[in-house]
Amino acid sequence: MKKNNQKIPIIIGHAIISGNCCIADDKGNMPESLISEKDWELFQEDLDQSDIIILGRRSYEYFHNKRRNRLIPTTQIQGYHFQDKDLCFFNPSFISLEEAISLFTPHPKKIAVAGGQKVYELVFEQLFYHQFHLSIKMDQFLINGQPFIKGITKIVDVRKYIEEKGMQLKTEKKLDSDTTQYVYSRF
Repeated sequence: MKKNNQKIPIIIGHAIISGNCCIADDKGNMPESLISEKDWELFQEDLDQSDIIILGRRSYEYFHNKRRNRLIPTTQIQGYHFQDKDLCFFNPSFISLEEAISLFTPHPKKIAVAGGQKVYELVFEQLFYHQFHLSIKMDQFLINGQPFIKGITKIVDVRKYIEEKGMQLKTEKKLDSDTTQYVYSRF
């Protein structure tokens, strides 16, 4: 992703998942049981330091009043559409993620990815993450929940998936009594 001497932005993914690898309940909502105050605090700090946030429609609807540059993939339009100067919807079937990112001026130096499942997979498929901050609440299980990555229901398989995408576990830290954060890095 280099255009007109523009540097590749740093891309950092963020997810908190249950012990059975879900990011949302059976209705697609993130339940309160999956929230960790420390994880939320670290997540918000990183979003505040990012030039663009790539997030799914549900996350956008939940946090629509937050004034940050946001990029939302959707199949509801063709091409792309700026709703405001800080909010762009795009259809990845018509415009690549790289092209959508390049629509923002100035060119972003840092991008945060806040999910959902299709958003995480889109970045893994079309670009890459420099880092991925994966927090896990091992004692939480979401019956019929939405998985972090489609078809993956075991933590060991999540780790394998991330490693197959060229990342390595760099740090592991306990955030609270039932949440551990694993930071994967490309370098």
